[in-house]
Amino acid sequence: MLETLALPIPGEVALNSRVLAFSAVISIGAGLIFGLLPAIQATRTKISQTLQQEGSRATLTAGKRRLQTALVTLEVAIAVVLLMGCGLLLHSFVKLQQVEPGFNPDSVLTMRLTLPWEKYPNGGIAGFFETLVQQVESIPGVASASATSQFPPNVFGRGRFWVEGSEIRDEGQLPVAFLTQASDRYFETMGIDLLKGRSFESSDREGTPFVAVINEVAAQTYFGGEDPVGKRFKLGGPDSEDPTFSVIGVVRSTNNRGLDVAPQPELFALVRQGDGWNNQLFLTIKTTVPPRNVLSQVRTEVEKIDPEQPVYAIQTVDEAFARSVAQRRIAVTALSIFAIFALLLAAVGIFAVVSHGVARRTQEIGVRLALGASHNQVRGLVTRQTLAPVVAGAVLGMGISLGLSSFMTDLLFEVNGTDPVTIIGVLGILLGAALVASYLPARRASHLDPVLALRCEG
Repeated sequence: MLETLALPIPGEVALNSRVLAFSAVISIGAGLIFGLLPAIQATRTKISQTLQQEGSRATLTAGKRRLQTALVTLEVAIAVVLLMGCGLLLHSFVKLQQVEPGFNPDSVLTMRLTLPWEKYPNGGIAGFFETLVQQVESIPGVASASATSQFPPNVFGRGRFWVEGSEIRDEGQLPVAFLTQASDRYFETMGIDLLKGRSFESSDREGTPFVAVINEVAAQTYFGGEDPVGKRFKLGGPDSEDPTFSVIGVVRSTNNRGLDVAPQPELFALVRQGDGWNNQLFLTIKTTVPPRNVLSQVRTEVEKIDPEQPVYAIQTVDEAFARSVAQRRIAVTALSIFAIFALLLAAVGIFAVVSHGVARRTQEIGVRLALGASHNQVRGLVTRQTLAPVVAGAVLGMGISLGLSSFMTDLLFEVNGTDPVTIIGVLGILLGAALVASYLPARRASHLDPVLALRCEG
């Protein structure tokens, strides 16, 4: 199970003055607009009209009722749009978390070291890491260790290669794969299964024929379905001066570019056979204890070899995968907060409108009760009238959501904008909120005393 991780926000977090000023202006402006409009409307009311009304028994005008209904409809529509966005992202994120990365990322600690070329010439870099790996493996709680130029989901170095015997017209047609340097126990440390052939061995050294392990995707894509073990390829084109590699094994493909990207072709070469290619390597450590518990001892082992050599980019593989989906997590979190507030506002709006409507229709409800209407009939009457703006808002909001779904494509994974599970869930949540918001006013209306209701003046 991949661990969750706090939001990876670089640098110091502080209030942005422009954002703060914008928020203040919007807040003050909204307060002034919605506070002044009723006051302005009140100053324009004619005294004669006010005196002709029957106090609080006067019913709302058709215009005011339409305005209330429109506001509730708009609140519901906004809530639906935000709930749909939140639901799609949440469903997508759940699917993403269920993806199997193709290996076992649990309890693997990683860190990076950069060795100066001038200090470690002529095989010195490979020797440094071989010594370091041996010493780290002697630390209690360490199951295995290895060195590598990259690891899932931080695989970035790629290049072109030529499969021996294949025909090409120009170098632009050469296949492309990720090129990873690794030491002997890399696959064991990362929990990547060997499917065919063998892995790297101590006999594969500098001066012996270059060997490589490829992943399953590379075998299927570039070796025509044949057994790739024993096949040969050359980095660059057929005329390149780079070495020719013999394929000795095939390993299971991993989600080397992240959970939301299908496994990509990858070729693995030995660090010690390519010394001088790369002076920046990661140390990967499989532990039987919490990974960071061995960090201080690993630092000590590095200092024994080179006191001036720092380690950096310290993280577990789980944390690396968590960072790779951080953008989606941020989007889900932010939209969830907005959706919850929108749903609460819609529920409050429904409650207020229904309560006000019940208060205005007290005498009407009293007449219905006096003529024999049951409590359930009264509750049903109030609830049905509540659902009208809710249904209108839901239809409007759903239409807007479906129209905007294409803009969320980059944030969705194996979910489309018309996902039925999300639509049903959103409508269910909205209907539930509307029923809860209308329940108390409807219940109060159904329990009115007919005699008191008919005498009521407000």
